[in-house]
Amino acid sequence: MNDEVSLATVVNSGEPLWRQAEQTLLEAIKNGRFPPGSRLPSELELASMLGLHRHTVRRTIELLVGRGALEIRRGRGTFVVEAPIAYRIGPRSRFTENIRASGRTPSTRILSSQNGTATGDAARWLELPEGAPISVVTLVRAADEVPIVVARHSVPADRFPGFSDRLKTTGSITRAYATYGLVGYTRRATRMSARLPTQDEVAALHVSRNAPLLSWTSVNADADTRPVNLDESVFAANRVDILLDYQ
Repeated sequence: MNDEVSLATVVNSGEPLWRQAEQTLLEAIKNGRFPPGSRLPSELELASMLGLHRHTVRRTIELLVGRGALEIRRGRGTFVVEAPIAYRIGPRSRFTENIRASGRTPSTRILSSQNGTATGDAARWLELPEGAPISVVTLVRAADEVPIVVARHSVPADRFPGFSDRLKTTGSITRAYATYGLVGYTRRATRMSARLPTQDEVAALHVSRNAPLLSWTSVNADADTRPVNLDESVFAANRVDILLDYQ
């Protein structure tokens, strides 16, 4: 296909320009001019390529974002949406395994780590008394450097002292637990809902303010069913296809 995108194939005097531009960009995506995962040219460049005003192009992009064809990654630009990652949730499922199974490379970045106390829902999920010490670590986890999830892990500090430091050393939640002799913990319960992102989540996940997130709260337990981890995560909803598998 020619490097220039043209409206010539869709010009229709009965349709508004933004609709013609929408059809043209969708056709360019379908034909591989803008393949899945690629970044679109800037609004000014697209306006020049399409022969339209910048504001018309902006409206077209907003419509295609609403249709799920494009996504805006804050600070990076507008991208063609890739097929969502098949993400299995089961008793022993792990982020790294899911991402590798999709043919992508997983990575983890620690946003923050701190000591705190268990109160409210955290105390109930972890079956701790109010005020019990916990370690709280917040991570951004990505696939091929595209952020997928912001995960906040709360861990009983008396049982797992120095957990944050061990996580930084091992680079893995599972490997960090293994340093305490805990291997094979399982997910005991999960609660899911949907919501819009906070400003911090917009920045961490590179999503727009109106992008839906899948929010989950789950508790993991050891072989004696004692809770060892409270996982409060938010996924970029259009980047994962969740499969609940508790067989």
